[in-house]
Amino acid sequence: MDLDPTHDLDPTHDRTVAAVAARLAAAGMAAPDAEARWLVEHALRDASRRDDVTPGGPGDPAPVAMREPPPDTADLLTPELEILVARRVGHEPLQLVLGRWPFRTVELELLPGVFVPRPETEVVAGVAIDHARRLGPGAIVAEPCTGSGAIAASLLAEVDDVEVYATDRSPAAVALARRNLAALSNGSPAPRAHVLEGDLLAPLPARLRGRLDVLVANPPYLPHGDRADLAPEVAEHDPPAALFGGIDGHEMVERLLTVAARWLRPGGVVVLEIDDRRGEEVRSAARAAGLARAHLIADLAGRDRAVVATSPVAGDRRQ
Repeated sequence: MDLDPTHDLDPTHDRTVAAVAARLAAAGMAAPDAEARWLVEHALRDASRRDDVTPGGPGDPAPVAMREPPPDTADLLTPELEILVARRVGHEPLQLVLGRWPFRTVELELLPGVFVPRPETEVVAGVAIDHARRLGPGAIVAEPCTGSGAIAASLLAEVDDVEVYATDRSPAAVALARRNLAALSNGSPAPRAHVLEGDLLAPLPARLRGRLDVLVANPPYLPHGDRADLAPEVAEHDPPAALFGGIDGHEMVERLLTVAARWLRPGGVVVLEIDDRRGEEVRSAARAAGLARAHLIADLAGRDRAVVATSPVAGDRRQ
């Protein structure tokens, strides 16, 4: 699926894109032109699929498709495109409107009721991928709070022979993550991918305790008090359990730091996405949990985005 908004459309559809962009701009979208192109391309692609499968014999209804609108026609949107635009104008995330979205090198199916991965998390995934690559074939990675399976899918796509255990408390998230990971192997379950339902690391086999090479997660980390300040795309569409870590916000982060010390092998690494307002506080929490070399990773906007720490090796006193 081509989700590049810079892709050239047929010039006959430029007016349609402009009409959609005007609607999106009036609704307050930050990037109306790019989003308009995504939506129009999506509608064109769907129409093309219908043309490919709809019989064209006498008496068959003509398939609905995007065509150049007559110059004197005010309504430039097909019914299908109108539905897409209305959903976006209603502040449904573009990722959910389109139903698929790229994350690093993979493309994910996305569904309502499951957390929508953001670009900041690609930085977190990249840190985990770099650590897993350094270990070579056979690295064992756990990813609790997997949601759509974005981080797990990226690990499987970018690291040779990595074994990934992804977990989530949401049955809907588990089902979606399984589909996204299976898509990497043409619909068959990925042989080294395991998606388990349950809380954090509780579903993992006991034999992995003390053997994990990398623990990576984008856990819920916002305080409940932030709810009123969230954009409607987040507040009205992401599941609260994937957003809010508790009254303080970092309860889940601190739990993961605590269990990391028990599940990581000596020298294993934990990588957690965090509230950018809490960087130094979380680094101190990592040290208090008995982890070493705790440091912060910035995202592309320069904000503290992740804490990285290591399960100490005997004799390593670097904090």
